[in-house]
Amino acid sequence: MRMAMGMEVLQNQGRKSGKHQKASPEGWPALGRLLPLALIAIILLGIGPARQALAWGRMGHRASTRLAETRLTPKARALIRELLEPGESLADASTWADENSQSIPGSAAWHYVNVPISAASYSPRDCHDNCVVSRFEEFRRILADPHAPKPRRRMALRYVVHLVEDAHQPMHVGDRRDRGGNNLQLQFFGDDYTNLHQVWDSGLLRNGYCNERELVDDLIDLARKPEARDWTRGHIEDWVNESLEAARQAYRIPGSKDLLRSGMRIGREYEDANLPLAVKRLSQAGMRLSEVLNDCLSPEGKRAIPAPHFRKEQQPAPSAAPQASGIR
Repeated sequence: MRMAMGMEVLQNQGRKSGKHQKASPEGWPALGRLLPLALIAIILLGIGPARQALAWGRMGHRASTRLAETRLTPKARALIRELLEPGESLADASTWADENSQSIPGSAAWHYVNVPISAASYSPRDCHDNCVVSRFEEFRRILADPHAPKPRRRMALRYVVHLVEDAHQPMHVGDRRDRGGNNLQLQFFGDDYTNLHQVWDSGLLRNGYCNERELVDDLIDLARKPEARDWTRGHIEDWVNESLEAARQAYRIPGSKDLLRSGMRIGREYEDANLPLAVKRLSQAGMRLSEVLNDCLSPEGKRAIPAPHFRKEQQPAPSAAPQASGIR
């Protein structure tokens, strides 16, 4: 989640308009009426969201988590049910950190790390001890501590799920001094007012999938392939470096070494080149999340069970998340 604290981000499930509205400060309405509409649009696009909300969007986060759920040990599954609120599934918990970000001051920086795409790899200097890498480790330790208070472990669980997935979003790692693509204004299919970060948050998945179940089905298919056996290795620094490499591709014009430029129109060619990468990152995140949760909650038998392949009609329907109660 890359967004400015205090700015309300309007989100419609599975689709974002790319336009953000912000209440005008006192004294602005008269001025606003005098400005040409074109100038207003330029100003709004220039402001944009400083840090984009809902990395991967609701569908991406939930789908990746539902893959992880298929690979949990019985003990980990039972402890998760005990930690979460009644009626709250792990998929519901996956978007809690974004949905409640404004009630947690300073939490915006926890969801990403800015690494220049020209850098060879992630460095702790990029983190400043306050990024997706350091915060993941902090919440992982709390979740793994059986003596930690239940409310703290609940909060840690929600963040562990979310931050593992955020670390796999290329635009939450790679950066060209454009706030992870937020400043790179693009036209993507019928959306004339979007940016590269939004394309990766939801645009690619929105165009490639009709619903969450279709995406879950593909994530599970990928998790069953032989090459996926190696995906569970490594640590969050390794996953961030993978996202950095993916970001280099995300910033490029397909079939070229040239970088995308603000104002360009991208569409089918860009989707064909990058949607498979986005789906792969979500599948990797789901598999690794299951390993993390099993390690934290059932270390004596932490090995993840193989991911089954459900037909779409066999998969449980998504449930609505309960009303969040805030920090405890």
